[in-house]
Amino acid sequence: MIVGDTSYIIQAILRDASLLEDETVIAPDLTLYETVNTLWKHGTMLQDLEGSSARIDLLLEMVSAGIIQLVRPDEALVKDTYALSVRYGTPVHDMVYVALALELGLELKTFDDKQASIMSKERRGSSSWRHVQR
Repeated sequence: MIVGDTSYIIQAILRDASLLEDETVIAPDLTLYETVNTLWKHGTMLQDLEGSSARIDLLLEMVSAGIIQLVRPDEALVKDTYALSVRYGTPVHDMVYVALALELGLELKTFDDKQASIMSKERRGSSSWRHVQR
């Protein structure tokens, strides 16, 4: 079980399905919309992707099958996410993945170097991640 951000899920859908083999991906519910938006962008604006509707169907099948498990952030996760965003000057929609991985004690899989760096700093900074003020 891992926390996967949109970049990781998109990479799995478009380029490397093996990223999701034998894996359960936990992600905040906004990931569904971010992933669909990315597929839309590639299919309509960039026009470098054919069959984006089929890719959306694949995404929805993975959610239905539990390969990708979407979670609705609760109050604590929202507050922790906001605190991380303030600390690092990084948008909330990026920090929610870091906060979720820290809360669940799971590895964060991302192709976003800034997210990965922040995750590493947070893990090194404290044996208990709860140093983020609530």
